[in-house]
Amino acid sequence: MNLKFLILLIVAMVSWGISWPIAKLIAGLVPVNVLVFWRFFATFLSVIPLLVWFKIPFRLKSGRDYLNVLIGGIIYTLYNLFFFLGLKNGLPGAGGVLVTTLNPIVTFFMVVVVQKKNISKRQVFGLFFGFLGGLTILQVWKISIDYLMLSGNLFFLLCSFVWATLSLNSQRTGKSMSPLTYSFYVYGIGSLIELMFCFSDPSFFKVWDFGLSFWMSIFYLTVISTTFGTTVYFYAATRLGSEIASSFIFIVPLSAYISSYLMLGENLQIPVIVGGSLAMLAVYLINSKGKHA
Repeated sequence: MNLKFLILLIVAMVSWGISWPIAKLIAGLVPVNVLVFWRFFATFLSVIPLLVWFKIPFRLKSGRDYLNVLIGGIIYTLYNLFFFLGLKNGLPGAGGVLVTTLNPIVTFFMVVVVQKKNISKRQVFGLFFGFLGGLTILQVWKISIDYLMLSGNLFFLLCSFVWATLSLNSQRTGKSMSPLTYSFYVYGIGSLIELMFCFSDPSFFKVWDFGLSFWMSIFYLTVISTTFGTTVYFYAATRLGSEIASSFIFIVPLSAYISSYLMLGENLQIPVIVGGSLAMLAVYLINSKGKHA
């Protein structure tokens, strides 16, 4: 494996993990709609130079493409709303483990249901361990509506299901446009949606009074974590293969938990560690090939 891509992939995955505690730091400063707008708008602007640099066309090819990016913008807006609502009430480390380990499991389950694909015994075991790991992270023995709301886990759980829907939507666009083109329109549409809900909010322009630390956090969440991290991942996947690149996602929940412990002093929770380990085993079983594959 090329050392350059190895280092880039590791840095990209760690940047995704660190985004959780950084987002927690600003989650309660302004209403969620305002935060999502500024994150979307900044990311939308940061994608433009990449499209120009790599000479990727802005133009969409068909009416179906326009429909897919519109749906993608709506879905990704919901994902970010749930993301910040969960962080506003919950712990970023636990949320980072729950969402980033359940995302591929829920996505795979939805693909099987929607596309009616056959699955192997290994993948059935993977789904079982993923389900068990998710219940452990959620601490199912404590489950109640009040616990889910106060812990933020309900919103983190919704994140996983919404992300799975977004994955199916983006998959449909893979043959007709670049991931960067898809991101450009999704973030643009998301910005317009949030602008309609938050422009009249008194705190919309107050974000300029928050100082350097707030905008450094926004810069990290947009340019470093989203634009840089996602671009590196897709670029490395084309050079190394998606199977090898996707295995590096295992770094995300670990880096989210460790960075939350170091930056915010979040307590280490045994159920999160055990459940996260089971969920990562599930992702491995679902994506790995058997001896005769």
